[in-house]
Amino acid sequence: MTNSTSRIARVASAVALAIIAIAALGVAANTAKSSTSSTPRYVSVVGDGTVKVTPDSVRVDLSISNLASSSAASLAATAKSADKMRASLKSSGVEAKNIKATNLSTTPEYAYSNNGPAKLTGYRSTQNFSIIIRDAKNSGLIIQNTQASVGNALTINTTAPFVFDQKVAEANARTLAIAAAKAKAESYASLTGSKLGQVLSIEEQISQSGPTPLMSMAKTTAMDAPVQVDLGQQGITVTVTTKWELK
Repeated sequence: MTNSTSRIARVASAVALAIIAIAALGVAANTAKSSTSSTPRYVSVVGDGTVKVTPDSVRVDLSISNLASSSAASLAATAKSADKMRASLKSSGVEAKNIKATNLSTTPEYAYSNNGPAKLTGYRSTQNFSIIIRDAKNSGLIIQNTQASVGNALTINTTAPFVFDQKVAEANARTLAIAAAKAKAESYASLTGSKLGQVLSIEEQISQSGPTPLMSMAKTTAMDAPVQVDLGQQGITVTVTTKWELK
């Protein structure tokens, strides 16, 4: 009786262990399947697309400065010169919203010599402006006319052609970038004996290479040789980092 009971117990124990082992295998299989489905095979590639466009606008940074015997007089003179500048720009089609004052300062000015102390020569007021000229082709003539209307109180610091609205160029560059990324992904899929699936993620970066601003203007009021601002071409580049599923 005792031996029979012992054999039954051993059989029952073996059956229980077998059931546990089968269950464990099932759990492991489901876990592996779940892991595979949640982390599919993929390839990560980068695609670039660049579009060359001619700038349609020019940004001009300029200063207006006047020296006078008092700070009040220098401020008044600078304000008068600035009004002439605004009038000239507006008569050339530059809108008020594209004329921006960036700084205004008044400082004493001294003359220095080797003998004796520095001598106060007056007060200089300076106002800086950032101007956007949307008529890029005629920007040189507009700048020249403004210089002539204000005189030596106006100093041109920099000119920079640029694309005012980049949306169309960006869209075209993006199309090229995605096409380049997909072509790379398809190549990798083919080389590894896989099929290309859906795109899993896309990250984008936009950059631009501005043209070198070229401007030549003689220090003269003669208008027989208009100033030319060479616009060149500006590159708009879209770079996409993509992940593609491999089947």
